[in-house]
Amino acid sequence: MGEPITIRKIYEKYPKLFPKNSIFCNSGWLLIIDQLCSTIQVYIDNEIYAKKIQPEIICIKEKFGILNVEIKDSDEIVDLIIRSTEKMSNHVCEYCGENGELYCSSKHRNWSHFKTLCLDHAIELYYYRLYKEQK
Repeated sequence: MGEPITIRKIYEKYPKLFPKNSIFCNSGWLLIIDQLCSTIQVYIDNEIYAKKIQPEIICIKEKFGILNVEIKDSDEIVDLIIRSTEKMSNHVCEYCGENGELYCSSKHRNWSHFKTLCLDHAIELYYYRLYKEQK
């Protein structure tokens, strides 16, 4: 098992993608962010990338309980990679990286803050399951 992924290591590993500090999320999503950056960098380095300008990740943050990635100078393939990663984050606990689902901070959804959490973190943070299981 390798060293844990940190935000600092991601910045060091992909300096072309991050001209400035722009990751603002919990550590549970760092593995999928690392995979996102690796996929984008391989795509660009293999000259498949149509644009000649290096894309720059402006901001990575949690929004409505899922990962949100803002990027400059991308193309359709990079956008597809980003959307796939954002969808993947909807099933990964943003705190520990284990399997997760969408929870809300209140029983009243219209005033809730949403997070993707594993059951342990949902209990610890007093979050409620968003959807009831269908029988």
